[in-house]
Amino acid sequence: MDKNEIIDKSYNGLLVVKARNGNFNAGFDGNPRTLPDGRIFATDKALKYCIREYLATFKDKPVFVRRERIVKENKKDHILSYLTLEENFSKKTGLQEVPIGKDHELLQKLKEFIDIRLFGIVFSVNSNISLTGPVQISYGLNKLNDSNIYCSQILSPYKNPNEKSKDSAQTTIGNETRADEVYYVYNISVNSNNANLTDFSKNDLVVLKEALLNSVDPITSCTKFGCESICLIWLNNKNNIILNNLDEFLEIIKLNGKVELNIKNLKEYLKNYGFNGLEKEEYSLKTDFSKESENKIQIIYKKGKIDVVE
Repeated sequence: MDKNEIIDKSYNGLLVVKARNGNFNAGFDGNPRTLPDGRIFATDKALKYCIREYLATFKDKPVFVRRERIVKENKKDHILSYLTLEENFSKKTGLQEVPIGKDHELLQKLKEFIDIRLFGIVFSVNSNISLTGPVQISYGLNKLNDSNIYCSQILSPYKNPNEKSKDSAQTTIGNETRADEVYYVYNISVNSNNANLTDFSKNDLVVLKEALLNSVDPITSCTKFGCESICLIWLNNKNNIILNNLDEFLEIIKLNGKVELNIKNLKEYLKNYGFNGLEKEEYSLKTDFSKESENKIQIIYKKGKIDVVE
């Protein structure tokens, strides 16, 4: 296999992300995000953030969309400031300015970054470039019933700065919101029709699959500690069909302390599209993410975290 060869077929996937006593994707109010019906969900941006951090930190891949800050000087002080899009481009590419009237040259520069080859980009500095990436990720919806959101009070080591307050001599109290146990399920599609636009290669595909199953675990911020990817379902779609909303056919239940992922309905549905086999593999450091199984549902799961049943 030529690893730099552009992919010539489409793929579908499902990723299960577990969050235990954590908050994988908080809203601006600090609470886990919920749909109008109360179901907990996480945005695609939360997962893409993890993927980008993993690719940059553990795979040493150049990543374009990554929040960074630099020290800027003004007349009175030094300020730690986030980069503008143009500053980010200059820092990442080594070019002093964005080429004007040279969209092809600009595109080639942008496609050097793996996250742009995956997810595309909108770039509006001295140009109007909009690339739709081949990799699309849905919102992750919680599939476990009876998940609970709870709030804990936490004590700050600092006193109230308002001297007129009755408790001005006391340390302040804040709140921290988490969910007890959540199983987010993300739909993933890789569209070969968009692969040529970003030069998405077969090697990029292998790296993506590895990142999906490994990128959430290392993000150990206060509220994301306890979040992890535990199961990846992958479909080698030789008929080049994009299958949407496959999470509807999955069921996650917890019985006697054990969590089960039931794929019975998914298997039945996928028979309509020529998927008549199943390959299950326990994840290990030796897992080969370049392995492809035509006409079979490929499942890689972390033993002890979830059981896959039919």
